[in-house]
Amino acid sequence: MENITLRRLTFCVAFPRVSILSSDLTFEALSTITSLVFCEFVLELGKLPSLFSRPSSEHWGDWEEIDRLLEERFAKRKNFRLIIKTGKLYDRETFQAHARESFPLLARRGCIRFETSHSIDQYWR
Repeated sequence: MENITLRRLTFCVAFPRVSILSSDLTFEALSTITSLVFCEFVLELGKLPSLFSRPSSEHWGDWEEIDRLLEERFAKRKNFRLIIKTGKLYDRETFQAHARESFPLLARRGCIRFETSHSIDQYWR
């Protein structure tokens, strides 16, 4: 069997459904990665809440096992990043705080990066 090199894995989902990604299926998919160059797990989140409906940490779901897996298997590499990519945010500080609460091990290592892309807002209209 031929080796496949995976550098980045991207999951795109509407933010109201982000908790679905924190499931066993995501854990199983991530646990099968054997690529030595894998360094970016990207959550591309569309349809973010408006200014009047602020997401709480409950919206994120339970990422504890995935946080642990990513920290143990990949974050020891200096270049590993969890990238959370969004469109326009109305309450950036709260959103980022909840993301860090969902991934405390990666946050502690400084592995979480936030990016903004206007094309996400266009895609999720």
